[in-house]
Amino acid sequence: MRTIAHIDMDAFFASVEQHDYPELRGKPVVVGGNPFKGRGVVSSASYEARKYGIHSAMSSKRAYRLCPHAIFIKPRFARYEQMFWHIAKIMLKFTPAVELASIDEAYIDLTGTERLWGDPVRTAMKIKRAILDKTGLVASVGVAPNKMLAKMASESGKPDGFVVIRPEDVRKFLDPLPVDAIPGVGEKFAENLSKLGIQKIGDVLNFSENVLISIFGKAGSFLYYAALGQDDRPVKMEHTRKSISHESTFDEDIEDIEELRRKLLTICDHIAERMLKERMLGRTITLKIRQWDFYTSTRSTTLAIPTRSNKIIFKNAYSLLKKLPRAPIRLLGVSISHLIPSGENPEELFRTSLPEDEKLMKAISEIREKYGTLCIRRGFEIE
Repeated sequence: MRTIAHIDMDAFFASVEQHDYPELRGKPVVVGGNPFKGRGVVSSASYEARKYGIHSAMSSKRAYRLCPHAIFIKPRFARYEQMFWHIAKIMLKFTPAVELASIDEAYIDLTGTERLWGDPVRTAMKIKRAILDKTGLVASVGVAPNKMLAKMASESGKPDGFVVIRPEDVRKFLDPLPVDAIPGVGEKFAENLSKLGIQKIGDVLNFSENVLISIFGKAGSFLYYAALGQDDRPVKMEHTRKSISHESTFDEDIEDIEELRRKLLTICDHIAERMLKERMLGRTITLKIRQWDFYTSTRSTTLAIPTRSNKIIFKNAYSLLKKLPRAPIRLLGVSISHLIPSGENPEELFRTSLPEDEKLMKAISEIREKYGTLCIRRGFEIE
């Protein structure tokens, strides 16, 4: 029998903001678009903001109407990704069997860790406490025989929960839950199930698998085994970062090429700073744009020599941008992939010091680390 833990960071983006800026603690914080400009949506809401009915994917304008005194903050996705990689390293100290499912959640297979850490349930609690001690951030944790049940367990205990589903307790846990508590069962599917009298998970088992398949196809089979609490998906151990990216969504569409150039330069600075911190180099630079009509396109170029220079990344990304037809743009992003650790680049073997642009970026990074990200910026970024 497997023991799987699901780690889900509570109100992650908002919690990182409250961590980085202590004056925000205890206040309703909304990470998302500006409620007074454009078509912004809520990415994350602190639990203080959720008391007013604010939740992710809600329009920022509606969130403002619900709580006018909420503090709205533009997302800093690079910072959230950086913090989650720090959390991932904490989990990996206990076992390599860690699957990073998204930017704020992970699965850990604790099966067979007893010899090193003792009882797996206690180990899951140790991980939860280690995350809090090292980062100051709170996670909800679910422990169960498989990934689906572990995720449902962590969800049921939010915030700051620790829920264990033992094999003998699966039916007692599942049967009374609404059917849309099953991951993957959305609102529309739940409505169709309700017409058959299926409102609770336990109701699903009033039907055979064949009957459910005849009505819903493959989704019927998925539903049947989910209601039984069965899920044989393995925890996938893939910890190698495939790319480093940064993107900005604008409150108002931008068409002016000079303004886009400035936005692009800031984005490339962020990427170069992160690559320097993580000691990575990359070869493939990809530009992403989303136009006013939501049409999204990407363009890529691959370098002969890996780099982390903000100048080189910007030069190539800007070249890709200029080749695109002019249209109002609402999102601009850059990613760099085909990453290698900096020590594996033959070009670096004969260097005695960092290039001048990397020295500058390193100094800026150290200042920001000590005094905050807004303490040093390019002139055009200061309004």
